[in-house]
Amino acid sequence: MDFVYSAAIGVFGFGRLANTWHHGLVARWWSEFNRDWRGSEIEYFKNVIERYGQPALDVGCGTGRILVPCVEAGIEVHGTDISNEMIRLCHARLISLGLDADLTVTPTHELNLGQRYRTIISCGVFGVGTTREEDLDGLRRIRKHLTPGGCLIFDFYLPGEILNEWSIWSKGARPTLPSRWTKPDVRKTDDNDELVLQTRTIEFDPMEQYSVREIRMKQYEEQELVNCHQYRIRLNSYFKNELLLMLNVAGFDQVEMYGGLSDEKPAAYEDYHLMVLAHA
Repeated sequence: MDFVYSAAIGVFGFGRLANTWHHGLVARWWSEFNRDWRGSEIEYFKNVIERYGQPALDVGCGTGRILVPCVEAGIEVHGTDISNEMIRLCHARLISLGLDADLTVTPTHELNLGQRYRTIISCGVFGVGTTREEDLDGLRRIRKHLTPGGCLIFDFYLPGEILNEWSIWSKGARPTLPSRWTKPDVRKTDDNDELVLQTRTIEFDPMEQYSVREIRMKQYEEQELVNCHQYRIRLNSYFKNELLLMLNVAGFDQVEMYGGLSDEKPAAYEDYHLMVLAHA
């Protein structure tokens, strides 16, 4: 049995270390089980690209959950990700469908593609695995890759009661760390292996506004444990005004925030899942 431990501190999907949780069994999990996850997000970003224009760039494209359906629909989308393994799986999926797209392995804060885009999208990766400085640098790099009048669209979850985060910012209410492992999420792969995913929080800093999650992945073949990979990754928290300031500093002149998958409902106080549209 192989046991792999990875301390991944640093990603805007993406971070300083190539050895992040975006590889190994986690990459396989994303490739096999999350293709149609949150299908409404896939349709939302397809519509966004059609509205704001092509070519488009999917920053933190992973194994192609959003990129591949866009390419299938005839949309010109390129992709970047810090994970060589996720890019490889994305490429393999495209090839299996007779499709192709420009894919690049790079952290966002080092983005340098030599091309500009009318639309840049990023889903579920802002503040994941990075330092706060890298998050800001990533926004600056994205701004430089937009054409005049281009648009960045990304989503972000605010810390809030619905996510059970706000309550633990009070010292007296904070749980003992590390927290308990979550209930095992058990899935069967295409070749009948069994993958088991669990997570827990091992660090929480309300002043610096970040937490560190530990992820444990186990692989079973015919009920025998053959692999166990364990990873750590930092998650940064931001509030609305912090995001607005960061985008302004990064060079975005006009920023809009909407509640959920919408560009019609301005973000309200109770909204914790934001869609952020930042115009160059």
